[in-house]
Amino acid sequence: MINISRLLRVKETALDVEKHHNKWADKVPKHLVRYANTKAPMVIWNITRKCNFSCDMCHLGSAPEAESDELTTQEAIEFIDLMAAMNVPMVSVYGGEPLTRGDFFTLAGHAHNKGLRIILSSNAALITEEIGRKIAESGITYVGIDMDGLSQIGGMDVIAGLEKALPVMERLRDAMVGCGVRITIGSFNLSQMPSITKAVEDAGLKRFAVCQHLEGKDWKAVKEERRAIMDFLIDYAMKNPQMEVVTEQLYNDGVYLLQRVAEREPELATEVEKLLAKQGGCPAGDRIVNVDYRGNVHLCPYWQSRTIGNIREKKFSDIWFDDKNGLLAMMKDKTRYLKGKCGRCRRNHLCRGCGARAEVMYGDPFEEDPACYLTEEEITGA
Repeated sequence: MINISRLLRVKETALDVEKHHNKWADKVPKHLVRYANTKAPMVIWNITRKCNFSCDMCHLGSAPEAESDELTTQEAIEFIDLMAAMNVPMVSVYGGEPLTRGDFFTLAGHAHNKGLRIILSSNAALITEEIGRKIAESGITYVGIDMDGLSQIGGMDVIAGLEKALPVMERLRDAMVGCGVRITIGSFNLSQMPSITKAVEDAGLKRFAVCQHLEGKDWKAVKEERRAIMDFLIDYAMKNPQMEVVTEQLYNDGVYLLQRVAEREPELATEVEKLLAKQGGCPAGDRIVNVDYRGNVHLCPYWQSRTIGNIREKKFSDIWFDDKNGLLAMMKDKTRYLKGKCGRCRRNHLCRGCGARAEVMYGDPFEEDPACYLTEEEITGA
């Protein structure tokens, strides 16, 4: 993800980041984890397929019922122990809806006791006052509320979804648990962005993340939408320094932000470029990994077609540190292998493209990212 606000305000300098380089995960401040040079990856864990919503925009294949072959409680606990032993810097728990799993708080509490940092992604509909207290007691300090389900109840209306989420946010605040929202933007609501951000402010939130609806779209439309989204968000973040604005999915957002900053503040742009270089672009198969409800290990949650192992068959550490896995080795040194537009880009080390989209489009994960909205002049500096 690209944290537009923190980069614009230089909330941490490249020197701050360097001070925590190569430290154990539990010694790195939470807001600097994305810069950590830890050997173990951040884990995005889809602990169940079951969900109480059926969203048109779900890319995770959620379903009304859990699969019979989901990891058992014991298998999940053993996986948590392995992540703790590896010093995994953070675990983001996704579903489906994680709270539909009956043993969720057993697993969350065990992870907390093992010293793991846990972030919960939830559609919020199941968070009662009691559940809010349990979330806090289990050691989870942040809940990301995915607005897609609540928005679709309101007829794809994010503002209506935010209104439905307000009581949940209050419960989480009362329980001393931080929260933010994840909002999907597309052609269906792009024109509503000023109203959406106003509704976020009115909800008392200090952070929101934006992702883009990519399914069933031609890439030309995606690129036009993304540039419009970024222009709006950058301008908004500049005018509203109290809000933390984050984008997901496209790491060329960072390059575009750098260009915008360089136009008005060249000295600030130098520091922003250093921070983007430290962050290192798309972390798939390098600094993040996805484990699904069956124990399959993927390079990222959007790249389900690639499986590099299964934790039921092989230790997670042996899968991740397999020096015979040529794809993993290439992903960790990805800029050497990038082709096409991404290969020509002078700042490809700040972005590294998207292997999942490139593979779908060209059959090659190192080909150019079809969603990149930067022009040829912007990538080459001509």
